Amino acid sequence: MDVKITTEKMKIAMDVTSYSELASQLNITLSTIDSWKKRNAIPNKYLLKVAEETGVSLDWLSSEDKPTFHISGGTKNISQVNGGTINQGSENEDELELFEEFKKIENLAKMTKKMNFLKEELEKIKKELINYL
Repeated sequence: MDVKITTEKMKIAMDVTSYSELASQLNITLSTIDSWKKRNAIPNKYLLKVAEETGVSLDWLSSEDKPTFHISGGTKNISQVNGGTINQGSENEDELELFEEFKKIENLAKMTKKMNFLKEELEKIKKELINYL
């Protein structure tokens, strides 16, 4: 695994643009990410966290040869980190539509996960109230 490529993919998956934002999302310090680069290793728990929270696969995170895409909001552009852009009206517009649909599904999955968490928290509060009364 190339840590530089993987950390770039982690930033994309977490929808952040800087390493300091990534560190904040992972509840670690920027120096921790620097140490990963020096050791050329990322602890599995952080790869798992990114995969779990964003829905990307561990295979995608750790592979070096798969293209990395970023969908820019509202502009109907997909830029490929390793070069190239798919613009609206290009012959690859069908790919753009697929990526837009994927992003919607991804956002729905995140919202569902948050709703499930809130539902569990409400159940805990309900049980505590019943016990209190």
